Amino acid sequence: MTSAEQAWQDFRTAREAELVQPHGWLTLRGFHWIPTEPGGLEGLPGTWSTDGQEARVEASAADGLIVDGEVVDGVSTQTVAETARVPWLTCGDVEIELLRRGGRLAVRWRSETSADREDFTGVPTYEYDPAWVVRARFLPAPEGRKVDVATHRPDLRQNLPAPGDVEFTLDGQPQRLTATNIKTGLSIEFHDPTNGTETEAWRQLKFDDPDEVGHVTLDFNRAINMWFAFTDFATCPAPSDGNTITVPVRAGERRAHG
Repeated sequence: MTSAEQAWQDFRTAREAELVQPHGWLTLRGFHWIPTEPGGLEGLPGTWSTDGQEARVEASAADGLIVDGEVVDGVSTQTVAETARVPWLTCGDVEIELLRRGGRLAVRWRSETSADREDFTGVPTYEYDPAWVVRARFLPAPEGRKVDVATHRPDLRQNLPAPGDVEFTLDGQPQRLTATNIKTGLSIEFHDPTNGTETEAWRQLKFDDPDEVGHVTLDFNRAINMWFAFTDFATCPAPSDGNTITVPVRAGERRAHG
């Protein structure tokens, strides 16, 4: 095994360990936008509302909501930045997080475990192939450029930072895709002809910042399914308009469910 293939195996081990964590992406149980008028949320105790800046829950001790180790007997408030999520409350073995998407606040909750987590046997992948490690040019965009994209949720669009494009060639065909910076670095969200049959509706590839001559390395062996492949309570952004690779990308993760 080459050092590159070993690095890929290590990447796969870390990737699947993240998926099977307690209260992880295989244990999500619900999602609600928080209403502007106080009201209940199905599946959760308490009365919930938001003024657009902060989220607010009012509960009695009997409701069993806990924040920072203390039982909520009154009001608890929390806020979060756009595209981020933050743990807020617990209720028994359930963790409740606050997130902001498209300027709106929502809560999402996770159990310690689930049938999906207990039955998980790994994500299908294509075999590692060094031919899918591609050198690309990074073309910086005007400062502050953003792109408006659809998401996994039909009631949500997001406006994402798009600091540049990547240009490269696959199978003799030129490709140019918009790169985004959703949370923790550069990525491309892309379609390709394998979608819907061999792979999910779209995939994501993260990559490092450009080097001193403006190039990046795209290792499609590390293309991953976004969280919507594992839970319907995800808010994953779809590819930017035009982010379709014209040749089948038979590298990285395959469809998660057959």
